[in-house]
Amino acid sequence: MRPLFALLILFILTGSGRPLTEVPVGDGSDPAGAVILVVDGMGSAYVYPELRARAVDDESPLGSALLFNLTGRGARVLNVTVPVPETGPSHSVLVTGCSWADTAILGTPGATIFDLAREEGLVCIALLQRGDSIGMVLEQDGLLFFDDNSLWGAEPLLGSKADLPSDLEDLLWAWRDRFPLYNQERGVPGYVGYNAWGLDAAAEVVSAMGSRPFLLMVNVGAVDSAGHNLGPKGYVETISGLDAPLGRLVEACESNNVVILITADHGMSFPSDEGKGGHSSAKYSSQPESLKVPAVFIGPGTDDLVLAGNWSEVDLAPTLLDLLGMRPDLPLSEGRVIPVSKCFDLTVDVGKVADVEVRRDGDLVARATGDSQYLFKNMERGSYSVESGGREASVQLYGDQVLDLTGESPRGSEEMVPSIFDRLNRKSVAAILILVINVVGAVAIFWIIRRG
Repeated sequence: MRPLFALLILFILTGSGRPLTEVPVGDGSDPAGAVILVVDGMGSAYVYPELRARAVDDESPLGSALLFNLTGRGARVLNVTVPVPETGPSHSVLVTGCSWADTAILGTPGATIFDLAREEGLVCIALLQRGDSIGMVLEQDGLLFFDDNSLWGAEPLLGSKADLPSDLEDLLWAWRDRFPLYNQERGVPGYVGYNAWGLDAAAEVVSAMGSRPFLLMVNVGAVDSAGHNLGPKGYVETISGLDAPLGRLVEACESNNVVILITADHGMSFPSDEGKGGHSSAKYSSQPESLKVPAVFIGPGTDDLVLAGNWSEVDLAPTLLDLLGMRPDLPLSEGRVIPVSKCFDLTVDVGKVADVEVRRDGDLVARATGDSQYLFKNMERGSYSVESGGREASVQLYGDQVLDLTGESPRGSEEMVPSIFDRLNRKSVAAILILVINVVGAVAIFWIIRRG
């Protein structure tokens, strides 16, 4: 029975697909690295021009901030919801793509975007304000973090693993010592300076990486504090203060071929136009102002667009991995790849060895021969016609697609229905294996007890 079980698991994991002939169409170069910027407590209703925030008690309109460096470029996803509007759980969801993740799950081997990045040789660095979980801290090769939520009197702590390059460790030390220069004023300017330290430090880290691939996570915390302490007006003013340092970080990313995701762990709700805010209590946790967060991807490989549809925080990690040219299948992830890329892949199945031509507006884009199945890589978003053996189909390419030209199916340019094994993602396989292991373990324990 054991060999049969092993063969079944091997079949599920490897699938039954045959090799494809890959045909490069566009530039396939991947970004040199990535930045995940989490603005703690920044709801999309306060920064997206299409949305309006309202107070909970009387539905009075609340103010908004103009962040040109957030909404003026890149791929902006309009409707992104967090499963839990709380910092610790939300950070765990963000880096695992798992809606039920909590801080304890961060210690699971291979569960996070940092684990996959490290497997690919990326250096993992973090700048974490607002006292993140120990699990997030331990995911990093080097970091500066705050062990409490105080805006004044706090001191960044340095953590590093033995193999962190010495120049990066020196840079983190330097930014640790610069924090007091940003943290002298009180009121809204003090909140703005607190955030600016994190964004300016991130910009210099990006510039210092050179040719070394990396993943940098940045959490700036003063927007959340402003919402809790300063009311709607001070909250919006603190958000507005992000624009200049955010521009410096985005410029550093663009200059160094780095992609950046700008998002938040939750938003903020207010009882009226003067009351202090909240997001996790029963009164506020179900409000759209608490649940809806921005998600903007800027950098190499991303398109300039505003994307509608319903999306979740669980979709952000798979999308960023896809932009980095890495597999987007985190083992616990429930997420989809959001189509923010400029380019996608088109698989064409012609059933037998035959030539395939791909055209756009009548012009030949790619031609392939010698196989029955082809993978056209890095094709720009848009409309194409595909011809093979007298058969022709049109394709609207707004995501990776599979085109059946075998003549055995009337689906034409529609995406082929995947088999049951294609639908089994790594999460499903992991769940099956865990269940089998638990059952086998229980049987073994019962057998040992009976023997005893």
